[in-house]
Amino acid sequence: MKKYYFTSGLPRCGNTLISSILNQNPNIFATGLSCLPEVFYRLLTIAEDDIAFNTSPCPENLQNVFVNLFDTFYKNKKEDIIIDRSNWITPFNYPVLHEYCPNDVKILILVRPMVEVIKSYLKVCQNSPLFYINQQYNQIDKSTLYKSELETKVDLILQKEHEVDRNLYSIKWLVDNDYTENVRILDYNDLIDNPKESINFLYEWYDIPKYNHDFKNLKQVSEYGVRYADNEYLQADLHTIRTNGIEKLDNDIELPDHLVKLCESLNVWEGKIKRLGD
Repeated sequence: MKKYYFTSGLPRCGNTLISSILNQNPNIFATGLSCLPEVFYRLLTIAEDDIAFNTSPCPENLQNVFVNLFDTFYKNKKEDIIIDRSNWITPFNYPVLHEYCPNDVKILILVRPMVEVIKSYLKVCQNSPLFYINQQYNQIDKSTLYKSELETKVDLILQKEHEVDRNLYSIKWLVDNDYTENVRILDYNDLIDNPKESINFLYEWYDIPKYNHDFKNLKQVSEYGVRYADNEYLQADLHTIRTNGIEKLDNDIELPDHLVKLCESLNVWEGKIKRLGD
């Protein structure tokens, strides 16, 4: 019987790296960005929107689909442990996960100081002229701009209802509603500085047998059957990792003081959610 565990959290925080590491274990399949929450959402809205369902309601039949959806979705995977990465911590997805996950819910939330998240995005902007943030910036009527290019791109990175904002809001929602017992934080810097300890802590928390991982010879996640279409949808390569070891690259982008202070105010998890290993 398969067991299901979850990762979520901010982008640019080592999601792809941790997937590559975990997939070394032949008993684990760590996904790319999963569409499973969206599958649940569309099925759950049938009861509200579908004419046939409302004409001839069959909630018990629909319930059969929900309770078996995890196993059906991953039926083709031979591994016994599935680590599904998606936006499971949003106010809609989190209760759905608790209701229909066939085992106890445990979610790893990947984070990183927001100053570093923003700088990482800006570095992608530098290296990939067609990156979607650059395209959004280029579409702005320059006669209406009142901030610098850097400040405007930071605004675009943090814009409402997009990936960073959605995750920050969701983390704060967990904290505000005291839904933190079954989540743990892993900071990108802890993963980079001590990957072996971080992964061992994760195995302990998920309560699965440990595995002797190789942290010096990594593989791209595509070699484990995890596919991303970055260049098609985002116009930038966001999921290629360095395979000859784990280290943090220097980022020479400088942010003005007021943006540094803004970023520091957005580290909403600090002191609020237990870290992995606590």
